[in-house]
Amino acid sequence: MDLKELQQYFIDRVEATSGKRVLLQSDPKFRGHATIRVAQDNQPAHFLLYNPAHEAVLPYLVAFQCEFALRTILAEPEAQFNLVAKPNMLDEFVKLMGNHLKNDPTMPAGAVPKFSKLFSDGLGHQLRSMPVSMRIDRKLHDKYPELRDLQRKSIDSQLQENVHSIGPIAKRSAPIEIIRPNAMMNAAFAKFFSGLWDEQPIFAPYIAAGYAQDAIKLLEIHDSIPNEPENDRQLVDAWALYTGLDKWFTTKKR
Repeated sequence: MDLKELQQYFIDRVEATSGKRVLLQSDPKFRGHATIRVAQDNQPAHFLLYNPAHEAVLPYLVAFQCEFALRTILAEPEAQFNLVAKPNMLDEFVKLMGNHLKNDPTMPAGAVPKFSKLFSDGLGHQLRSMPVSMRIDRKLHDKYPELRDLQRKSIDSQLQENVHSIGPIAKRSAPIEIIRPNAMMNAAFAKFFSGLWDEQPIFAPYIAAGYAQDAIKLLEIHDSIPNEPENDRQLVDAWALYTGLDKWFTTKKR
């Protein structure tokens, strides 16, 4: 199959498995690379959104998002879940961010709640997706070699974005209570791909920043939990516990 045919193959799998269409839409205002919203029982279609800035790797992004959706669709109903914020989460983020930014002259008045929501949403998305994403990426790497070049290009972009979590701008932008769990997960992500591609320099910045042991532990947790979709909730809960994000997020049945 060529790449366009392979892209359609993954869409067809989701549609055949779920009995619902996959709607593919480009949005230049979307901040990420791509995401899929799996349809609820009362919704007619799944919604796959991507940023056109990443159009060059679209077959990989579609394959990845469709595989992510299939992990939800194929899981037993009792194992399907969402990640939700605890009632205390946003107030605690606002307090932490307010204390951290109170002496920052560049921070506009009244902007702390907006920044707090931005950081909390980002951490929640990362916790829900990153531990599962490594399982999907290993499958795509091993089973679909046609996608490897696009996968590499997309992941390299993500790795370059992620490394800012241990840089000076991140430390100025948010307190360590928020920055640290983000950096811990990014470190595990970098170590995973440094192993998959046998390229140790990918992980080197996180070693220098002191996150080596956290990355090792998160990957040990990742490898200790069986790969089947029914175990994704356990995996996310375990990462939340280790990173301390369980004080702000919890999983619940979908």
